[in-house]
Amino acid sequence: MEMNELFYKNPYLTEFDAEVLSCDKGKKDYEVILSDTAFYPEGGGQPADHGMLGDIPVVDVKRDKEDRIIHHLTAPLAEGITVHGIIDWERRFDHMQNHTGEHIVSGLIHQKYGYENVGFHLSDNTVLVDFDGFLTPEQLAEVEMEANELIWRNVPVQETFPTDEELEHMEFRSKKELSGKVRIIEVPGGDICACCGTHVMRTGEIGLIKIIASQKNGEGVRAEMMCGKRALSDYIRKNEINARIYRMFAAKPYEAADAVVRLKESDEEKGRALTRLARKYFNEKAEHVMPGTSFILEFEEGISANAAREYASALVAEKGVGTAAVLMKQAENRYSYMVISQSRNLRDVSKEINTRLNGRGGGKPDMIQGSLEAEEETIREVFTELFA
Repeated sequence: MEMNELFYKNPYLTEFDAEVLSCDKGKKDYEVILSDTAFYPEGGGQPADHGMLGDIPVVDVKRDKEDRIIHHLTAPLAEGITVHGIIDWERRFDHMQNHTGEHIVSGLIHQKYGYENVGFHLSDNTVLVDFDGFLTPEQLAEVEMEANELIWRNVPVQETFPTDEELEHMEFRSKKELSGKVRIIEVPGGDICACCGTHVMRTGEIGLIKIIASQKNGEGVRAEMMCGKRALSDYIRKNEINARIYRMFAAKPYEAADAVVRLKESDEEKGRALTRLARKYFNEKAEHVMPGTSFILEFEEGISANAAREYASALVAEKGVGTAAVLMKQAENRYSYMVISQSRNLRDVSKEINTRLNGRGGGKPDMIQGSLEAEEETIREVFTELFA
């Protein structure tokens, strides 16, 4: 471990002074090397610290191929001066909470199921973790509860640098082959892992771990989680949304979902009733269509695309209509359209319809659909010219 890496000596350090050893113009910004730094460089799935050097923002921090820590600044600093650094503590502590929380979840899953963490990404919003074995939502919920129990016990997060001999007899998680001095982070009862990130001193500082989503990922699972302030903010936001829903339905807080289900079922029944009425309406209209008519153009309001397709299909299949076009009004001079034909290759005219009527859409040789923006009379003229 380099002596100038202050973020390892004290991850709670927020201000420091250092000498500017070099400052070079990079492709997008200025690249500065300091004699000492508390800025954590991007690595191990954890983003870099941000903050200030003097009055200049630090927008990124990375290690180069020579293992030097490069600070990316929006403006240059003079070489040889002493500069005061300030870490964006809210960002740093957020990373510490979420990185340590990920350790606990990954460690517990490894203990319980033997699965490895094969991918870790800490973004500005959530933490994504990939495991090489599948876990059900119920299993992840059990892990989540155990992880939070470790938080409530407020156990210390320990950092050690074992010798090569000690490492040979130590069981720990690691995603890559290790060389040189190895840093081990241990959460007693939760995890023991080789890691280069920054972490809280005790699990109680994490506050809360919440797995918010999961999905199958190859043969394994991808878990999306939040820790600390992120998890609390997410809960506050979702609670506000839920409150709006249960107030809207005059329901109790824990009955909001049931109220939404009842509304959905009611809407579905109304939709089925409207479909039945639409079929009856179109059947009556179809009775007045002369069999073998070459082209029919209908303008309708308040009907679904499915109803329009059924009507046009019936005209073509049952009445022998050559081409049936149904236009559905959406707003002033805005329509969606459905065209079905047994006499024309509709792909040949689709592009012309869209060009002449400010439209978007397409489809197959026997059916096209999309949207138009034009006056009804103009649409009638273009469709009649193309199909009549």
